[in-house]
Amino acid sequence: MKKQILGLMSLALAASNSTAIAGTNHNNDNLVGKVPFLTTTSMDFSDANSPIHPFTNSALPNPPSDVYDGNLFQLRHDYPATAAVKTSPPWKKVTNNGLITQQNAMAYVEALKSYVSADMRKLIYDYDNWNASEEPWWQSIWLGTEREPIHGFYVGSGFPAGTLTHQKLDLTTYVLTLYDDTAAATLGNIWGTSLAQAYAPNITNPGAQYAEGSVIVKFAFVTPCGADWSPMEGTASLPIYAPLNSSNGSGNNPDKSQCPNNGSEGSVSEPSLTNIYLMQFDIIVKDSEAAPETGWVFSTLIYDKNAPGDDSWDKMVPLGATWGGNPDVINTSSEALTPPAQVNTKLTQNWINMNTPEYARSTLGWDGRLSGPNDGAVVTPAWAGGHYYPAGLSTAGCLGCHSSAQYNPESLTTDQPNMTSFLLPSTTQPPQVSAPPLSSGPKNSLVLTEPGSALWMKWFQSRAGDEPMDPKQVALDYDMVTAFKAIPMWQAALKAMNQEDSIKVNASLKRKAH
Repeated sequence: MKKQILGLMSLALAASNSTAIAGTNHNNDNLVGKVPFLTTTSMDFSDANSPIHPFTNSALPNPPSDVYDGNLFQLRHDYPATAAVKTSPPWKKVTNNGLITQQNAMAYVEALKSYVSADMRKLIYDYDNWNASEEPWWQSIWLGTEREPIHGFYVGSGFPAGTLTHQKLDLTTYVLTLYDDTAAATLGNIWGTSLAQAYAPNITNPGAQYAEGSVIVKFAFVTPCGADWSPMEGTASLPIYAPLNSSNGSGNNPDKSQCPNNGSEGSVSEPSLTNIYLMQFDIIVKDSEAAPETGWVFSTLIYDKNAPGDDSWDKMVPLGATWGGNPDVINTSSEALTPPAQVNTKLTQNWINMNTPEYARSTLGWDGRLSGPNDGAVVTPAWAGGHYYPAGLSTAGCLGCHSSAQYNPESLTTDQPNMTSFLLPSTTQPPQVSAPPLSSGPKNSLVLTEPGSALWMKWFQSRAGDEPMDPKQVALDYDMVTAFKAIPMWQAALKAMNQEDSIKVNASLKRKAH
């Protein structure tokens, strides 16, 4: 059983791993038929015994006590029945209950940081006293096959050496998403709190919409320490227990790495204690007064080793904020498309802090739209509109990517994808890859639509959270964890259960025939 679980974990990590190219192969249908369900019927949830289980903390075994004996991740899914109402949160004071602008965006993001700081400090620096059942933060269900068992991190992205400034080795990012007591109520609307509800979710609107004041945060840690990648000097470190990822350049090159516990003692199938390092922290908030078109403000903090402060949390500084797509600004110049994209100040629904480390601005989206170094706005190499971009192409930023969060109701009973459009402006879904021009080499270039075209602009609108990107879809209010992670895993579980039932029925019929 251990080998089966580890194999599934590796498969899940591989599916979500690495560059935007690897993302084209993110298809949780790969898990269908490979999950050992022991249930006799698809409705007998209590007897299900599968790695794809909604409430699993982690499919990996816990680390041995002689390797790690501290606190372990506990999935919190007792979602509140009603959304907590916030009275005078600090960010509303910045705008005086009005609009966010480029002029007040810095103060707005700093106010968001102040709201979460006490809890996030505890998680980073005092984890042994973090009691998941009492802390005011929840997580999405269905991600147990991707999470590691100490903190619940899962693979976010992988970046080849040279993607970010001063980056000499490949790196893996590990992420953790948390929902506050306002946002978590929407997870309850969708998934409920019982096993039966988890297998029969309510993916409809208005239930899938987040209440005003909802706050969702996401950590992004990286595999290289400061000795392997200088921008990370002095940042906070956390241990995880995970297999060696193919994009972990420190762990795969122990002769070149100077980082302790870099993952080199593990393998693709065997986990090991691995230190990861704080690089990025995202905060999004539902604030329809500040952002009346989309309802959301997306913000990103990044680690700046030269910033003032007593610790690395103090040194997490605002990279930027975005609250709309600015569909009226269509700039297809080289400066807008070639990374690092130059920031166009005509984007009135976007603000970038230029007093940030260079690495943090290496992966901004098209025309300088907000996208942190953990995010996948830059596609390298890429095809777009019949042109090849060997040095990469700046595409959809944070808000544009999340605007594709939707659910295709027909995907459960057909071969259609659960998301009709991809995270980035691709020509097809699933996306296609192609070889470089005049080359017989591997097909490793994502095929995107022509920059500035009508299809490209689907990812650069300012839609309300209940307006889907595509017709006949259920809009998921910019929640990419639900759209891109939880729903595919739920569907994989159901399809595997149905296949198991079909096999048992056919076997029974054969026995009766004899």
